Amino acid sequence: MIILKLVTFLYMVMVTRQNVISIAQGLLRGVAREGYVSYSGIPYANITGPTGRFARAGLAPLWAGIRESRTVNCKSASEAEDCLLLDVHAPSAVGGNWPVLVWVTGGSGPYQPGKLVQEGIIVVVVHHRQGPVGFLCLGNEKVPGNAGVKDVVLALRWVRDNIVAFKGNPDKVVLAGQSFGAAMVEAVILSSMATGLYHGAILQSGSALAPWAFNYDAEERAQALRISSNIDVVADDLTKLLLRSNIDDLVDKANKLDVPYFPFGMCIESPLKKEERLLSAAPFDLLLSKKGTSVPLVIGYNDNEAYVFISMLREARVFRRMSGDLSFLLPEELKFFNRRERKQIGRQIKDMYFKRNSTMAAVLAYHRDAYFTSHIHRSVRHHVTTAPVFYYQFSYSGEVGVQQEPGLQKEGAAHSDELSYLFNEGDLEGEDGVIQRRLIKLWTNFVKHLNPSHESDVSWELSRPGSYRLLDIGADTKMMDYPHSRFMRMWDEIYEKYYYTRNRIAN
Repeated sequence: MIILKLVTFLYMVMVTRQNVISIAQGLLRGVAREGYVSYSGIPYANITGPTGRFARAGLAPLWAGIRESRTVNCKSASEAEDCLLLDVHAPSAVGGNWPVLVWVTGGSGPYQPGKLVQEGIIVVVVHHRQGPVGFLCLGNEKVPGNAGVKDVVLALRWVRDNIVAFKGNPDKVVLAGQSFGAAMVEAVILSSMATGLYHGAILQSGSALAPWAFNYDAEERAQALRISSNIDVVADDLTKLLLRSNIDDLVDKANKLDVPYFPFGMCIESPLKKEERLLSAAPFDLLLSKKGTSVPLVIGYNDNEAYVFISMLREARVFRRMSGDLSFLLPEELKFFNRRERKQIGRQIKDMYFKRNSTMAAVLAYHRDAYFTSHIHRSVRHHVTTAPVFYYQFSYSGEVGVQQEPGLQKEGAAHSDELSYLFNEGDLEGEDGVIQRRLIKLWTNFVKHLNPSHESDVSWELSRPGSYRLLDIGADTKMMDYPHSRFMRMWDEIYEKYYYTRNRIAN
């Protein structure tokens, strides 16, 4: 009996130690899963006291003893304020030097990366500051702006310094994200702040060029937050007020601001002595100045992005409003000489979308292009001049993902549908299973080889200037000419004529 207890004890010690690793901050215990080990809730940076709420974070904390993995939940405002944590999911197979996918959280989740990890890569999921805490911008050292994206840069530095402990390769790191996460990834690759920390990037259904990702009037929005709180203070006092405000109240007031898109996004940062700038100009200006990346990219969109918002559009009576003047929907970075010219462009857009389509199809097509594909395509047009770009359209609609609304037929893939195939622990069946395995193989091939077609039955050609051919990932996955050229020509012409920012490329 004593021998049995001793054997049991030694076995438990052995199993426990198998999942304990040592990093610079201390010891970590992971959780064994099917074919991999998860180390969740690892601090990669630290908010530096009460004055650091909106500023760049400091060094990651140290700890004594063994830190246990814990599930990360940063959905509420108070949790998100102190959520500079990441999860590392590493293969348990013999071997090592695993390539690394660093996933920047956007609006979806939770992320279950088991199928990706089982293909022989490490997946790091980065949680960061969001909303006003991540993106308030006053242009001073306490509230410089873009704190959430700078969190991602700190996470990349943590990966560089620590991923070897998980048997990862710091010289094979691909940065990826979806929706606002993709916009943040693009901001990182347009900045010099993270040079050398990643070797490829994946942008799914998002761009830093999108009007919902970037605020051209960031400081005015911060002042609007002050006005909504009925507070009469000068700028310095506003900073102090924001630092001591209850974060849940701050988020609640931010969500009620009468502004287009998200209340707070990325911004152009003012030059400050003690603060390294992530963005010295608007993302599109950086692209126009050829300040893009040279690393390989996977960039794409879902063919029916706007379907996920259809209930919201219907409740807001957008269908009825769009039967009239569309000029109220034009992005704020488009500057017109007068109201008549603005209305003229609104009529041009209305004619393009509504003359040949039903109201439902026209509304979905307009919102797909105005908020997603036109900005993604502008991004691709410029990135292909400096980097290898694998362009795609995800068009498959199966049994998982966004479901069809009653009475509103769903055709194609809605915003975030592809995540149900990439981050799904189950083995999907039938055609869904084919798409799941194909998507995971293409993505992990890119992480490993920076070429999604490596030893694959799918031939994915690089996109070229002028042609912009892409891979249609659907029931019949194949290369095709860009399917929305007529719409994109119109948007390109509008931006070439009317795009304007107050702060062109900064010195």
